[in-house]
Amino acid sequence: MQIVERQNLQDLTQTFESGKKRKLTLFTVKLTCDYCSGNCLFLWEVVNPAKIDSNSRYETTELIQVYPEPEPQPRRMSSDAPPLVREIFREAALAETSGAYRLAGVGYRAVVEQITKEQGATGNNLHARITSLAAQGVPQNIVDAFHEARVVGNDAVHDGLAYSSEEIADIAELINEAVFVLYVQPTQRARMAAARAARRQAAKASS
Repeated sequence: MQIVERQNLQDLTQTFESGKKRKLTLFTVKLTCDYCSGNCLFLWEVVNPAKIDSNSRYETTELIQVYPEPEPQPRRMSSDAPPLVREIFREAALAETSGAYRLAGVGYRAVVEQITKEQGATGNNLHARITSLAAQGVPQNIVDAFHEARVVGNDAVHDGLAYSSEEIADIAELINEAVFVLYVQPTQRARMAAARAARRQAAKASS
């Protein structure tokens, strides 16, 4: 990639809570690809640039591609979630990213169904299994979120109803929030507890 054009847009000052300040400069940068000769436009934020040339030193704080618009990336789930839950979520997210919102709705419903299995939920159908989670100590807002995902998936399967991109995104975010509470947060706390135990053990061994 070669820089073919650079334009200074604005000089900024960032103030931290400590009162310390630093100067930023915002550029637009046009680059040409050596392979395809296509052009890209980036918004480039730099700290304290005395001068910007091939020999200068600078710190990039942000680099955002604005043209061509980058391809949307499928949303991801934490690696602390069970593998099959992550796999189904990834497939649903791929459908969402491609604009297949009915399939995404069905996929996110399947994620919830897998989570209920992982949590040992009981019942003859998904509605009953989701509801049973409350008796296992799962917060009611998560139970409600899972029912939302269930209904959206059912609407897609039985009625061919396609929800909007924002509505499907909301379901995905609700699931990710639930996964944080059910899997990520407990795992993080277990790691911290293990780290504290290891520190105590090391301190006793050295004393």
